[in-house]
Amino acid sequence: MTITADISDIALLIIALAFLVLVIAVIPALLQLKRTFQAVEELTVEGKRTVEGVNVIVRKAGDQLGDIEELVIKVKDVGLKATNLGELIIDTVRNPLISIISIFFGAEEGFKRFFNREKKGGGEDGNQ
Repeated sequence: MTITADISDIALLIIALAFLVLVIAVIPALLQLKRTFQAVEELTVEGKRTVEGVNVIVRKAGDQLGDIEELVIKVKDVGLKATNLGELIIDTVRNPLISIISIFFGAEEGFKRFFNREKKGGGEDGNQ
């Protein structure tokens, strides 16, 4: 039995073998691609769960931020009121204190002059 083939028959045989090799190589690639898509889908689901958790945390932080802002405003108001109270106390105490200290210094100076005055003689008669 002899096999006779033309160039076109050989070319068709080579093309068929190349297609067979291509199909054999593409099947594992497609299977790997399917596994990759499944992994991406699982990753997407996990990412969605994580984002939902982060959103809950962000909402809670936003609520707490509003409370903290109110607290800061109240602390600021208390600080301003304490400052005003301090100024009021200083103004109320300062004026009487200055008056009392002035009276004491004046009395001290008066007593010094009264007790340390030099005795000078009176007239020619020697009476003092």
